[in-house]
Amino acid sequence: MKKIKFLLLASAFCFSFFSFSPPTDPVSAIRQILNSYYRNYPEEKVYVQFDKQQYLQGEHIWLKGYVAHQSKPSLISKIVYVELFNSQGFIIKQLMLSINESGFSGEILVPEKMASGNYYIRAYTAWMLNFNSSLFFYKKILIGKEAAQKKVPKANADFTVQFFPESGHLVQGLTSLIAFKAEDSTGTPLKVSGKIINNYGETVALVSSDINGLGSFVMHSWPSTEYSAVITANGITKKIPLPAAEKSGIVLHVETRNSPSSDSIFFNISRSRIEKEKYKELIVCAQMESRFSVMRFRFDELLVGDPADTLMSAPCPLLLNNFGEGVLHLSVLDLSGNMLAERLVFAHDTSSIHDQVTIEQLSDKLNEKSNFSFRVPDNFQGALSVSITDADKIINPDNEGTILTGLLLPSGIHEFVNLPQWCLKDALPETSHQLDLLLLTSKWAGYDWKKIMQNEYPEIKYLPEQSIALRGKAFELTNEKKSPLKNGSLFLVLKNRRDSLTKLLNVLTDSLGEFTVTGLSFHDTANLYVQTGEKTEGHTKENITVEFYKNIIDSISQTKFAIAPFLLNFKKMQLIEEAARKSDSIASSRGSVLKSVTVHAKTKTHVDSLLSKYASGIFANSQAWASTMDFTDDPITKNLDINVLDYLNGKIAGVTFTMSDGQYLIYWRFSSFIQGLTGPQQLKLNSPSFFLNENLLNVGLDGYDEMIQILSNIRIADVAMVRVFQPGKNPMVPNNGPNGSIAIYLKNGTENDRPDSKISFQKSNVTGFNSVSDFNAANATTLYWNPSLNVDAVSHKATISFTNNSSCKRLRIIAEGMDKNGMIVRINKIIE
Repeated sequence: MKKIKFLLLASAFCFSFFSFSPPTDPVSAIRQILNSYYRNYPEEKVYVQFDKQQYLQGEHIWLKGYVAHQSKPSLISKIVYVELFNSQGFIIKQLMLSINESGFSGEILVPEKMASGNYYIRAYTAWMLNFNSSLFFYKKILIGKEAAQKKVPKANADFTVQFFPESGHLVQGLTSLIAFKAEDSTGTPLKVSGKIINNYGETVALVSSDINGLGSFVMHSWPSTEYSAVITANGITKKIPLPAAEKSGIVLHVETRNSPSSDSIFFNISRSRIEKEKYKELIVCAQMESRFSVMRFRFDELLVGDPADTLMSAPCPLLLNNFGEGVLHLSVLDLSGNMLAERLVFAHDTSSIHDQVTIEQLSDKLNEKSNFSFRVPDNFQGALSVSITDADKIINPDNEGTILTGLLLPSGIHEFVNLPQWCLKDALPETSHQLDLLLLTSKWAGYDWKKIMQNEYPEIKYLPEQSIALRGKAFELTNEKKSPLKNGSLFLVLKNRRDSLTKLLNVLTDSLGEFTVTGLSFHDTANLYVQTGEKTEGHTKENITVEFYKNIIDSISQTKFAIAPFLLNFKKMQLIEEAARKSDSIASSRGSVLKSVTVHAKTKTHVDSLLSKYASGIFANSQAWASTMDFTDDPITKNLDINVLDYLNGKIAGVTFTMSDGQYLIYWRFSSFIQGLTGPQQLKLNSPSFFLNENLLNVGLDGYDEMIQILSNIRIADVAMVRVFQPGKNPMVPNNGPNGSIAIYLKNGTENDRPDSKISFQKSNVTGFNSVSDFNAANATTLYWNPSLNVDAVSHKATISFTNNSSCKRLRIIAEGMDKNGMIVRINKIIE
């Protein structure tokens, strides 16, 4: 943002600053409280773009999303959850997606037998679960042909009007700006008109709302006077009382002034004169996400220009040197930290380039084959998500939220049901005024000020997730007694069903027997095996058992949650559900749920040789300088109950196996020496690099002890193949593997002669990231979808080509993106 001007001379006219020692200065105390809060409770924000707003049964819901913190890609979380739920709040489908450079993409398949109607999607991170759920991302979507034709039952003539004083309240003897919101009986915004009168029958203001049901007026609250609104709409006139004015207090007034070169926010505070000493010194606090500014000022009686406080003016500039573009939460406090007034206001960026994406049509007409080129600003360093639909068949998304409203407006203030994208389409005065009315009729959904002033902070139940984690508790079994396995170790085998990839884990338990495994990344569902005992002569001896804690998906998927009030228009929902009950359709909608979807990734199908079956890349090169041991059908090893290291001892030419303190020392040749290492460490330094299913376990001394521990728990009967690479012949290892490499491959279950394991395992299923398939327009009403269209760094252009199967005459193209620096770009254009 071009810096909001700091008119320090004008500031001195309105308030004076003071410096105090931290123990007695309330400003310093508030700063310390806010610093502590935002340091320990940083805010994340999620936005999701969809390929369209309405779907048919059997189609995919394609999505691309972003996670932001302080207007930039968030580094707090690397996992996001996306859920599809119904109007009763029950989750039907849940995705766990990996975040890459703040972005994530996914898909939800709509079943063929899904009931038509309104459904909802929400998205959040684990860290966001610690705070108000209204801060999550929410979206309403329509499913089925009937959804487009379904009409809301006609509203009756009744209507409601709500009033929102700018400071949150009216004060006797002070002038206030008052916003209002009018709705009909279905909750739809309503255009109304009328007047404000006092209890003496005098008209003090004329009022009217716009097509969005919003309006405002200015009124002075005289003592011992009551005020009402006489509103007319739908041929009905109603008298509605205004909120009662408080006997004393302060009123905050804010104005946003736009100009081509800057965008400034000015404010004024008026105080009740019957207790003017009480409000002689006040504190103004401005907050935007994790940034804040706190200042203290004193009223100057000599400079009061309106002794009666009957005029609305805002001469004081707000000091906003640390803020960007977005919603500010302004609050006025007394010196004890008590909240006196608060309001939301939007700080614009007059240099915004949000809509400076341009589209060039590379073909003359919208033929079957269409080509388009996108041009982004030179300093945009990211990718675009692009959706192309038939503009004449797909619901017009002009009233829907965009990446601008999703990332620049906090989710918690979206109480205006029909939030359109016009509120951020530009920074013109009329648009800014509409946005200001929207904010005036919304509430801040952040923390509770009173609680944090008393050092009462949110309870942290969920930590930020950087990877898939497994948590649980282990117990040892002794004489049928179960006790925690304190400071012990577990051997786990994680096997991905999709590609048979196996990961071996040695896990330590703490003093309570609890353990945590992090750093995991896999897709779909994997099998987890925990070694719990041994099998001998047909009997199983168990000495360990493990209980896994529920992950976020397991904890939430069966739980009914409170739907954010701004998402559902309950008046409309009640009417729709009542109409549905009358047509006996409610039973079918309750019985329709999404079934589990399994997406199978492509796997290797070449079984014509041992290498193509188990190895890949350089490991599968039959011309490499390596020897191969085949155990897939070995009559001796398949019945041996020794580990792979014991078997390989003495069977690899040039590799020496020796023992030290009960541990193998394995080295190819003594070629490296580092001063200060012990004899065993020097030998480990010259160890071959071991791979397990092409996962590198060690490079010489680095990782050596863990490698020995892992391989000591693998039986040779479970090994399919071993490839031995000569020193200096494996580019997968630094310096081409100067001490040689040994790649070990486990049997993957396709071998017919695999014997039963003699180790007892406890098996569990573990949920991984959801797979995402490639977009296919053949069975979709979406013509083109690309969640990550890369932009050329030199030309700043990206070109797409797609087939216009429906021969559409008008195309709607929506492209959105946020780069690594938080720059947001967007375009919504119809091409004919």
